[in-house]
Amino acid sequence: MKGNVRADGSPADLSPTPTPPPVTVIQGCPDRGLPLELPPLGMAPAPEEQAFLPGFAPPGFALPTSQGTPPPFPIAGAGPYGSWSAPSPDERRARVWRALGAFVLAAATVIVVVAAAARGIAARMPSASAEAFRAMTPVNRASLLALRSSREDAGASAAVAPEGLARLQPPAPPPAPATPPPAIKHDGYASIRGGVLFTPDTFRPTGSSYDLLLHFHGNTQLVRESAEVAGLNAAVAVINLGIGSGAYEDFYATPGVYESLLADIDRALAQRGLPTPRLRRVALSSWSAGYGAVAKILELRRGTETLDAILVTDGIHCGFVPEQPSGLNPLQLASFARAAQLAASEKLLFTITHSEIDPIAYASSTATASYLLDAAAGRHVERSPASDAPPHLRLRAAEGAVSKKLEKQMIPTTEASVGELHVRGFRGNTPEHHMAHLLQMASTVLPELVERWREGGDPSSER
Repeated sequence: MKGNVRADGSPADLSPTPTPPPVTVIQGCPDRGLPLELPPLGMAPAPEEQAFLPGFAPPGFALPTSQGTPPPFPIAGAGPYGSWSAPSPDERRARVWRALGAFVLAAATVIVVVAAAARGIAARMPSASAEAFRAMTPVNRASLLALRSSREDAGASAAVAPEGLARLQPPAPPPAPATPPPAIKHDGYASIRGGVLFTPDTFRPTGSSYDLLLHFHGNTQLVRESAEVAGLNAAVAVINLGIGSGAYEDFYATPGVYESLLADIDRALAQRGLPTPRLRRVALSSWSAGYGAVAKILELRRGTETLDAILVTDGIHCGFVPEQPSGLNPLQLASFARAAQLAASEKLLFTITHSEIDPIAYASSTATASYLLDAAAGRHVERSPASDAPPHLRLRAAEGAVSKKLEKQMIPTTEASVGELHVRGFRGNTPEHHMAHLLQMASTVLPELVERWREGGDPSSER
């Protein structure tokens, strides 16, 4: 409006203010703006834009003009950021080596850090996890480190869970198929020097190793059936050489005869289906006169096999020597005395049964058993009254050995033990009572052997 005056009294011009032209928004360097869009090629920049362009274009970049005139500065000339020129070959090589050195330094730093972290994790892991961690591939180790780092950031336990470790491991190979047990022929028997070899139904070896029950004197089928009834997992050899103990003593008095018998047994077992037989443990067993073979084997054996048990049923005898405190001949009992001392220290099993028969002409099995108890303990051993009677077994093989009306029960009288030496006395002084010790071996001496060999026993003995 007209008529208004200024502060100094002059009239004020109140005509409408002209609208300014549109403002061009410039983006780019904060101290030198660039237009939002560059002019198309072949066109010269507007005069108001030329003020922003000189000296700004990066080295090597030239803006064309419609007249083909060169840009306001040379490509290699000086601009507002200093002079610039293309690097020389030597400088380019220097830059490459500097970049490569920086890369190697960074890689070495990463490796050192990862290795230190890996040692720290392995030190805090259980031994099994640490071994698994060290066996990992580098990729799996890095994955495990990343997993641990993320758990620590989240406040989880510092130890990596075993299941997480297992997921990083490759799957375990499938187990190898188990070797099938050897196909043993159980029926019949094989001939060996002086007797027969049985592979009873209870003989079930898992490989080439086997245990052996070597019995002297007695009905062969009765001994085999007794081993089966007792559940003995062993080959069974039965040797019969005569009536008296002298036949057994004479035959095994030659060094090497016993070892030849063991070689015969190996060959017979190979024929019955046991591949490359390897003897593991031996139990020497006898009834009545068969003790003569056991005495000589204990005296002359080379000790190349593992003698683990001695089972004697109503059979150890010797002559008299009046000047000895015991009245017995110590030379004839020397090999049994050494075995009794080994049993006292539990290096082998030595079990004896005896009846009340007194042969008068020589020492009874009762007297020799007491002598061996004292020799094992180094002092006199008192026997205790026996309590429990063994179960009475009726074996099919016994039907032809003794009539039922003459078959005797095993009634215990006394017992004593020194370590693994066990002595048990039974009632009776007749031939039928004597025969009962053979008929009932499956309920008296064999159960102890079965238990020992089931638990593994102690294979060490006098070598």
